[in-house]
Amino acid sequence: MAGGKETPRQKMIGMMYLVLTALLALNVSKQIVAAFITLNDKIDRSASGIDDQIEGTYMRFDQKGATLQAQHENMDDFNLWNEKALDLRKSSKEVISFLLSECNEMIKLAEGEDWIEEQDDDGNITKLRSLDKIENMDDYDIPTNLFVGGNPEKPGERGMALVEKIHGYRNHISEIMATYTTGQKSWSFKAPEKPGQLSQALLSANPADTAIISRFYKSLTLPEVLHVHGEEGELPWVSVTFDHAPIVAAAAMFTSLKLDIKSAQALSAEYMLAKIDVTPFNFNKIDPMAIANTAYINQGDSLQLNVMIAAYDSTSITRVRYGIDADTANKAAWKETNGGLALDGAKPGLHRVKGEIAVRERGEIVWKPWDFSYTVGQPMGVIAQPDMRVLYWGYDNVIESAASGYPADKIKLSPSGCSLRSNGNGKYYVDVARGTRTASISISGLRDDGSSVNLGKFDFQCKSLPRPTLYFGSAESGGSCRLVEARATNKVRLALDPSVPLTNVKYKVTGGTLRVSDLPGSAEITADGVLNQRCKNLIAQSAGKTLYFDVNYEDPSGIKGIESGSIKIQP
Repeated sequence: MAGGKETPRQKMIGMMYLVLTALLALNVSKQIVAAFITLNDKIDRSASGIDDQIEGTYMRFDQKGATLQAQHENMDDFNLWNEKALDLRKSSKEVISFLLSECNEMIKLAEGEDWIEEQDDDGNITKLRSLDKIENMDDYDIPTNLFVGGNPEKPGERGMALVEKIHGYRNHISEIMATYTTGQKSWSFKAPEKPGQLSQALLSANPADTAIISRFYKSLTLPEVLHVHGEEGELPWVSVTFDHAPIVAAAAMFTSLKLDIKSAQALSAEYMLAKIDVTPFNFNKIDPMAIANTAYINQGDSLQLNVMIAAYDSTSITRVRYGIDADTANKAAWKETNGGLALDGAKPGLHRVKGEIAVRERGEIVWKPWDFSYTVGQPMGVIAQPDMRVLYWGYDNVIESAASGYPADKIKLSPSGCSLRSNGNGKYYVDVARGTRTASISISGLRDDGSSVNLGKFDFQCKSLPRPTLYFGSAESGGSCRLVEARATNKVRLALDPSVPLTNVKYKVTGGTLRVSDLPGSAEITADGVLNQRCKNLIAQSAGKTLYFDVNYEDPSGIKGIESGSIKIQP
């Protein structure tokens, strides 16, 4: 606003205009104007980083919904804020598409062709091609004529439409953030057209929300006028931004506006997520799994098969489509149900069930495949390891034995290539020495007369434990965390990804190194993953950069390895 204290963003806009004016006054070459391409690419990379943060927030919406369903809790608050979050995502995509469409039209007038690189399924533009292919990068007539017109004091409708679109988005989202009912109390908010009226408008909102609503509103409020550096007086924001701006500079401004929208969306999505008062289950991957308490049944019996999301918690069970045996190859013959299947045990032999489960990921339904095999046989012994037929070195592998017609005290197991320790109730720990490739366990039943009958032999594949995942604070390798969390983190750790169905597996960190992108040198990670002072000094300078780890470790069986990973540090 005129006469008011300039925000850092307004100062940045003014500085960009000052640089542009100076460059144009000097009649600069294309090579100098092309420096704006570097600026544009840097801003666009920042926007991509925020995309990951936003998608992570929407994934946590799904996790909270799954938790509430599993605990049979009231879903009203979740449904309210989930709908608002979906509205936020849709509105954000639309306004970004509008901005990129205007930028594309500007470039198209100069180059004679569309500059669109990516669009989503709804037709929204999500990305434009690189600016380094633009030949007329120093053309400033097109941005001026398209968005300003002949009178900078009264810019044209198309330029003012940019302001109206951004402010319309700002008003709509701030209103849905602040308008809701909790218990017996209702809160409301009507976005003011003038920023100076914001404090008065917030009086009807929840006092606990006013700080973040104000922050969101101000982050998307474009100044009505800006001071023209080097000249007297002020001009509308549109004129200061686009009047006599080279195409690449104008395109960089559109990318900056896109970053503003994404930053505001991330802020709003986190706010909405926090309104759902539930601690989600601790899983971060969604994979289908068919699970039964045994993989073997006797003829005439039935088998209860549960198909669920592989988080090893009671999560949301959604629609399931499946076919059995011959029907597995013919989707048209598949049946549909909700979660559990009652498999027929009338026909002996090996059977296969194949299908798909509907999983909600980031607010959308995705069909994921699953596969399950089971055996129906005559009364005989069986050793069932429902999750897998694999034994790991240095791990307490658990197996369960059963023999139809024989009580637990009349069943005998004979291991080969491994050793057994009873865990009670027909369950055993199986120990496998490092380097063993295969093992087998035979089962026999003891008759009343003391004789035994062989009920089968079961072979297992033996191998090392899965490689661990690197974690830094709350982030896993490939993810990101805030600088404040990074500075407070004193060590790195290694653990199995939550999707791996193994428990109590501990990896010993013996040392390693840390590097930070764009910073010289490296630092030592000491035993147990502890970060020394040199590491902390590097981390303190890592805002907007990436941490690269090389961690030496030893697994429970004594196998040594190196796990590498990276963490993006958000400012």
